[in-house]
Formats: sequence, structure tokens, C-alpha cells
Amino acid sequence: MASAKVSTGLEHFSRLNQAVYFHQPPPTVPTANQEPDLILLLGWMGAKPRALAKYAAIYEKLYPSSRILIVTTDYLDVTIRTATANANRIRPVLEILYSLAEHANAKLLLHFFSNGGGFTSMLIAQSFREKTGRALPVSAMVLDSCPGKASYEGTQRAFAIGMPKNVFLRVLGLFLVGIFLRLLKVYCTVLGKMNMIERLRKVLNDKALFDTAAPRTYIYSEGDDMVDWRDVDEHAEEATKKGYTVELEKYHDSGHAAHMVKDGERYWTIIQRLWNTVL
Repeated sequence: MASAKVSTGLEHFSRLNQAVYFHQPPPTVPTANQEPDLILLLGWMGAKPRALAKYAAIYEKLYPSSRILIVTTDYLDVTIRTATANANRIRPVLEILYSLAEHANAKLLLHFFSNGGGFTSMLIAQSFREKTGRALPVSAMVLDSCPGKASYEGTQRAFAIGMPKNVFLRVLGLFLVGIFLRLLKVYCTVLGKMNMIERLRKVLNDKALFDTAAPRTYIYSEGDDMVDWRDVDEHAEEATKKGYTVELEKYHDSGHAAHMVKDGERYWTIIQRLWNTVL
């Protein structure tokens, strides 16, 4: 007998490719001018659709007329996936964003998690700029548990999230990740190149890619064992100096990308307060 199919929580979303899910509210839902026209939700590295569906479900209740795009990112996307493959991964997102940008008053809420989601936001913003010559049309940004700084221990723990549960495969995967990280460090050092996380920190404060008109809220924690809260503080301070409107929401003991789990009421109050500032 075939095993029952495990629910992702996104069955009512259209799957545009292996990584992108899209929710279009039914026509019976009235359009609300105060809601985002589009919510772009970019998961942490290794986040399963089922985990991201929990966030989408709350967004559907808060903003029922908003369209929602969810993009997953796995460790292959960040490490060995080619530029062409990553371009194909985000292509459906860009097509929707190009259409959105044709409307002058369209409102976009960008919400991403960890350096993995930040990596995908970087790809999207850079591709959008290359095509249109404009910054990503973001109205407000939520940066959950990011950006950090590159460290061997923190990066390896982040990769561990997407590893198989099988002990042998997990140990083998972490061993290979360790080798990759060491080789990458040598490569960047010898050639004088920035690693992915250094590039991400720079891009997120690049006015040509992310306009200073969009307020942003950093949600992070002293209890995060992957991203040091001081690294988030430092990035937020740099953003403020560059003209971005910044709010800092620091939890004390929630884990990495687990702030909603720790205190969901506070989490969603933060996001609603951010969105209300752009209305």
C-alpha cells in the first residue's frame, strides 16, 4: 500500500517550479488598499515548505487580499549551483516582480530568513537591477536572523539544517561541507574576493539594489547560535548611516529563525507595525 502523501501546507498554492510557490487569493476576496500587493517570503537554507507554510498561513489571515510568493533555498543553491541554475530558480519570481513594477503604487513586503534567504534576496535584487536599471520595488523589509558574518562554526551549523536525518549521510555531508568551507576560504583569500556572506552584507545596504525609502526591521536574538546578534547590530548601524530607516527587535533566548515560535504574538505585532509605517 502506498504511503499517505505528507501535507506541505501549501496545497492551495501554485507550484511555479521546484523552489517557488505562489498564492493568488480567490476573486471573491475584496482588494484592500492598505494590504501588500505582494508578500515575498524567502526561506532559510534548508527550510521545508511545511515550515514556511506556517508563516504564509498567518500572512493570509492578516492580509487576505495579498498575493504571496514563497521561495525555498537549499545548500546546493548557495554552494555549487551554477549562476544559470539559480537564475532559473528565481525566474518566476522576477516575472511577477516585473509585472508588479509596472504599477506605480504597488506595495511589496519582503521577508527573508537567515543568510540563506538573504542570498536569494540578493540574487533577485541584482537580477531585477540588471533587467530594469532600478532598485527592487520594496515597500518594507523584514530581516529575520540575518545578516551574520562568516564563521566556520556558524556556517556549518546552518548547513546542518538541510542535511539528511540518516546518521551516515549526515556525517558524510558535514565532512564534505567542512572541506568545501576550507577550500572556499583559501580561494577567497588568495584571490582577494569576498565570500557570499560578505557580499550579502554589502548588497543589503546598496542603495542601487534596495532603496532607502523602504523601512526595514531586523528581528534577531542573543540566543542565536548561528548568527551573532552583534553582527546584526553592526549591519543595522551601517544601514542607518546610509539613510535607511531601521528598527531593531532583539529577542533574548529564541533560536535561529525561531522567534515566531518563541513569541508569535510579539513577532506578528512587529511585522504589522512595520507595515503600518508605509501606509
